[in-house]
Amino acid sequence: MKTGLIALTSCVLMLFSLSPTWAHTCREAPRFRTEDLHEMDLLVRATVMDVDDRGYSAVIHVAEYYKGEGPTLLTVSRYNVGLETGHTVRGYDTGCLFSGRGHIWRAGATGYFGLSHTPFETYSDYDGGSAHFYIWDEMITYRDVATEDFAQVWDAKEDISEEDLVAKMLKAGGREAPIAPTIDKVLRYPLRRYLMFTTENGRRYQVNPDRSISAVDAETVRFISPDDAHVALRVDNQTIGFYYVWPFGYSPQHYEQMTKVPGRDLRFSNDSHMVAVWDESQLAVYLFRNKGPGDFLQWGVGMQMDLIANAPLQTVDWRPTTIQWSADSSAIAWQDGSGIWRWDLYEEAEASLVASENDIKGSRLLDLSASGRFLRYGAAGGWTLFDSHTGQAHENALASPGDRHLIFVNSAAKPINDWHETEQCKPPLRENCAVYIETDDAKTITVFPYQMELLGLVACDRECLVWATSWHPAIRHDKTGRHDRRYIGDTLSNLRQIAYDPIYDQPAILRGDYRIEFGFFDSSYYEDEEKLQNLDYLHLEGIVDSPIASIEWGQPIFYDTFMLTATEHLPRTVTIGGADLQPNSKIPPTFRGMPT
Repeated sequence: MKTGLIALTSCVLMLFSLSPTWAHTCREAPRFRTEDLHEMDLLVRATVMDVDDRGYSAVIHVAEYYKGEGPTLLTVSRYNVGLETGHTVRGYDTGCLFSGRGHIWRAGATGYFGLSHTPFETYSDYDGGSAHFYIWDEMITYRDVATEDFAQVWDAKEDISEEDLVAKMLKAGGREAPIAPTIDKVLRYPLRRYLMFTTENGRRYQVNPDRSISAVDAETVRFISPDDAHVALRVDNQTIGFYYVWPFGYSPQHYEQMTKVPGRDLRFSNDSHMVAVWDESQLAVYLFRNKGPGDFLQWGVGMQMDLIANAPLQTVDWRPTTIQWSADSSAIAWQDGSGIWRWDLYEEAEASLVASENDIKGSRLLDLSASGRFLRYGAAGGWTLFDSHTGQAHENALASPGDRHLIFVNSAAKPINDWHETEQCKPPLRENCAVYIETDDAKTITVFPYQMELLGLVACDRECLVWATSWHPAIRHDKTGRHDRRYIGDTLSNLRQIAYDPIYDQPAILRGDYRIEFGFFDSSYYEDEEKLQNLDYLHLEGIVDSPIASIEWGQPIFYDTFMLTATEHLPRTVTIGGADLQPNSKIPPTFRGMPT
């Protein structure tokens, strides 16, 4: 016992004395051997359905359980997404935990896998090595798939047959025969990012990939940047603390060494390079310095941050300060007691007042366009689009992705008759080739980014209709004068909020006090028992502490390479009848199909 304790202490001391330059030796990954099978919570035979760009997260389709039990589809997440972005883009020290360790998941491969539970309601395939076993030449191998092309240099066959491996797994599971997965009537594909929601009592909850619900620790509400690499905490009512994600998740390893700045609230820029922090009297913008001197950036203990801009705020007691970043993170806008402000941080030395409190007459800041040129304020029933380059204001207009075209919704700017009679498009296209969309008798209009190059619109009167349409003038009007559109949700009653994830083409819809739906389902579906069985939704009455106040998409489980360069395509939340955000997503769909 004493000898083991000394060895463990020496190992820990060595670990914390390591510098980032040691990371290359981590590539000599240990192997998970068959004698370690009992260490895992689950032992399964499965086919890999879906893999992220790292090869460290996957969705697997289980055929048999040799130890433990569970559903057909499981989500495996070996390393936090932020370790990839922090390590690759920002040069943060992530120790050995991100260094390419272990086997890479390969879509389509079938093998035997060991899995352990994680604190984040997913599974890990790693315990002293990755627990992957494949059949090659009638023997068990550590190859990623059963073909020589994917073999790693240190892979070797273990002297054991498939029959003997199955016997060892059954022995580790304490059973004589494998069991089948828990079969649901409808096979739900796992979510690829967490869905967060807040109740009216202020409690925070998380919807996990398998749609189970976890309460978020009320004592440690974290703010996480879109690329998952920067983390912030409210230290107290006057201080925000920052650190970067480190091997052991989001909990700071050295709480007292966090970088602390004055403020009560914050919002990361969409590209995660900056953060806006504010309190009742001041707005400050900080730029993250990716690399710093000495040991300060080792082991996740703090952030190097430069104060690049600040501005005074006039607080209104009955209205919290509203902050918006443009999608490309070049401009920021806010609303306070004096009105609505806009600041292009790359082009302007100071902020400009777009509209005074007297001018806007109770309107509120809605959003900034993709490049920050256009600012929108008003309400869902009617709004103003302000062009910061020309000073022009357009009623009920939207800016297209890239800010090149204008979209007029229920606008009298140019009456539309038969499409044969519309004026021919000619330069300048913004003035002579705009897009016009009619929404009949809708009292409120909200928009959200939808799939690739499409705009989602929600038109509500007594009930809501949801449709998708192109923002581009090349899509002609039909003979009724309407822009071409297709319905994606008819007669949605009691619709309160839409959180759409354009990365994975996944809507989350809040309807009523307790129901969250993962699709655009007509209200009549809930009156048909057969259709009801196939709907993907959660009804949380009696499960959460009070009615749901708001929903939003949280951190990703899957890593995709476009997260390295830009995050303007991350989800936007739409509040029906309230603030709505810009249609600025141009993400190629990354749907990976269900097993057949």
